[in-house]
Amino acid sequence: MFPLYLTEKDDNFFFNISIHDIKNDVSPHGHSFLELHYVFDGEGMEKINGIEHVMKPGTFAIIYPHQVHEMHIKKGTRVRLYNLCLSTKTMFDQDEYGLVMNRLLFDIDLHERTIYDIEPETAEKFLTLFREMQIEYGEDKVWKNFMLKAKIIELFILFDRYRRSHVTKGNVNQADTSGNHTWSIIHYVYKNWNTNITLKSLSKLFYLSESYISTIFKQCLGISFHAFLMDLRIENACSLLASSKMSITDIAFEVGFSSYSTFVRVFNKHKGISPVTYRQLIKNNQLKSFVKS
Repeated sequence: MFPLYLTEKDDNFFFNISIHDIKNDVSPHGHSFLELHYVFDGEGMEKINGIEHVMKPGTFAIIYPHQVHEMHIKKGTRVRLYNLCLSTKTMFDQDEYGLVMNRLLFDIDLHERTIYDIEPETAEKFLTLFREMQIEYGEDKVWKNFMLKAKIIELFILFDRYRRSHVTKGNVNQADTSGNHTWSIIHYVYKNWNTNITLKSLSKLFYLSESYISTIFKQCLGISFHAFLMDLRIENACSLLASSKMSITDIAFEVGFSSYSTFVRVFNKHKGISPVTYRQLIKNNQLKSFVKS
């Protein structure tokens, strides 16, 4: 009923990088960790939550835990890519590295598109960084983890700069918020989006006012708490629509909505089409042209 779901096997895991030589189709799957891949040879097709994307040299993708993806390779050909797996625990560290990663990852995740064809100059920098990370990962040198973290930050900053200048021009920088509770609250919502979570419940849990928590979301993520929660629920619903045979009603309750009608209304608002139509378009490989801009 569900696609394969991969989890972190090692509690101490935070990073893994390797080259994948893909000659056959990769079945639909998801995972509890963050996956990044960068194509440097060959061509194929990847589906992320049912939406097709061409894979070719320079293609860079970020696959979040709520996304299901698969790959299709033409017979007799292959795709070679760097594959980087990053523990979601790293996203929520309370040190400076964790705060920077939060800002970068959440900002990218708030946009529907998480796969891009990088222009040649930036693509060359990406390729160099992935090569350096693979070499560092394979060696046992002093400060190894710190060096890897530094290169991961550099990779995300390069990508964020590219995305802002080539895709989302005019994007306003988000303001900082202070205090270790900031990302603890966002982390909690990110992990409990399918429960009956409200500003009131967060206020009681973290001993902060509702207005202050609301301000945290607006300043740190650029959107309201409610918008962030709805985004998470709808994107997870899209994964289930694309990868399972669950009924629309069951999916509505599974992702945290209290009624079928509310789910359909919110889904229509976010995607521009109904859940039934979304599932049908995925089945017929027609979704890409219907995605709401």
